[in-house]
Amino acid sequence: MEFKKVKGVIAATVTPFLRDGRIDFDALDNLTDFLIDKGVHGLFPCGSTGEGVFMDIDERKAVALRTVRRAAGRIPVIIHTGTLRPAEAIDLTRHAREIGAVGAGLIPPYYFGMDATCIYEHYRAVAQAVPDYPIYVYNIPPNVKNAVGPDVLARLNHEFPNVIGVKDSSGDFMNFINYQQAVPKGLCALMGNDAQIYSALAIGGSGGVAATSTAIPEPVVAIYDNWLRGDHAKALEAQDKVIKLRALFRSFTPIAPYKKVLEWRGIKAGIPRLPLRDLTEAESNRLRSALAELGFNFSPQGRAAG
Repeated sequence: MEFKKVKGVIAATVTPFLRDGRIDFDALDNLTDFLIDKGVHGLFPCGSTGEGVFMDIDERKAVALRTVRRAAGRIPVIIHTGTLRPAEAIDLTRHAREIGAVGAGLIPPYYFGMDATCIYEHYRAVAQAVPDYPIYVYNIPPNVKNAVGPDVLARLNHEFPNVIGVKDSSGDFMNFINYQQAVPKGLCALMGNDAQIYSALAIGGSGGVAATSTAIPEPVVAIYDNWLRGDHAKALEAQDKVIKLRALFRSFTPIAPYKKVLEWRGIKAGIPRLPLRDLTEAESNRLRSALAELGFNFSPQGRAAG
């Protein structure tokens, strides 16, 4: 069976939460439309940026379904279906297949330190349970403690043809290279570090899953679109902007700056879910000033300024 692989800038989407903790599905629809209008090439809900680990299984399914329905085939949607328990990961992955998402991305098991055999067995359970569905290994050792080595990815890809790709958020560019060398034919290699998208494309990567693009997609999309046109100077210029934006966003408490920028752009994104927190007024002011210095002027009333 031949599986279609995604390419381009895949926006790692936030999940809009109301102050009472409920999911704001109307806001989620608006975010989906906003990102598609801005030219992203795919969506990745329920991941780290989407606070998937803070949602229960039913909530994750609801967000996945709403995103796929709103996208309505305009761009592909990959659902993050990774959990600590294989049974839950299988359930979420089957649901992603049933609702029409083009694939599932899964983090490895976390909390305990696990060796390569444990990690392999976790992915094997999912790959065997949904053999007719594309699976992307999601490597993010800074968050989950356990890294998926190139040898494990190669074994999975060899034994299960539906393990077609990887999202590498390790931050180690050599690791991204090693993945491609371990699976030399047909691997869909997606960069999970926004600062390295151009470099990933330069060595044959398929694109990137980018948190920055959930709030300010324009320069992230410009990296890929200019790369396709062969305008490497403009692609590099866009990458430089994204490097600075990424560093700025990461200087604040997680997730909150993306939601604040979306609010300023007229897209209700709510607040982070506990135990995460919103930005303080002083932090919001610092964020807005720093964005203006980078040429991104957003007014607090949700209108672009300047």
